[in-house]
Amino acid sequence: MVDKTQHDEPKDWKKETAKYTLGGAGLGLFVSAFQTAYSPAKGGSALDVFTKHGGTIGFMAAMGGVFAGVDAATAQIRGKDDYVNSAVAGCAAGLIAGVRKRSIPAALGGCAFFATAMGTYDYSGGFEGKMHGMTRTQRDEYRAGLFASEEDLKRH
Repeated sequence: MVDKTQHDEPKDWKKETAKYTLGGAGLGLFVSAFQTAYSPAKGGSALDVFTKHGGTIGFMAAMGGVFAGVDAATAQIRGKDDYVNSAVAGCAAGLIAGVRKRSIPAALGGCAFFATAMGTYDYSGGFEGKMHGMTRTQRDEYRAGLFASEEDLKRH
C-alpha cells in the first residue's frame, strides 16, 4: 500500500495557503457572478459582481486559504500527512463559516461538519481510494482483513 503518512519533503504552508486562497477567490468570483446574474435586481453593471456579492469572493478565499494553511501546518507539526490533518483543517475552515454568520453555534456546527467530511474523505483515500497503487495480492489481503473469518465468528 502506498504510505502517505511520512513526507520526504514537507508542504510549505505559506505556499499552500497562497495557492488555495487564490483558488478559493476564483471559485468565489464564479459563485458571485451567478449570484449577480440570478438576483432579482436587473440592469446593473458588471461591477455588481464585486459590489453586491463581493463578500462571497472573500469568504471562499478565506475558507480555501485557512483549510490549506492549517492542513500543511498541521502536517509539518505532526510529521505525518494523514486524515487527522484534514479533519483539523476542516474544523478551522468550518469555523470561518460560523464567523461569517456571527454565530458560535454555527461556527461549532461548521467545525464539526467540515472536520467530519474532510477527515472521512481523506481517510477513505479521496478520489483515488485506499487501494490505489496496491497490487492485486495486496488488494485481496486488504479486502480479506475487512471481514471477520468463520473462526472468529465461532469463537464469539
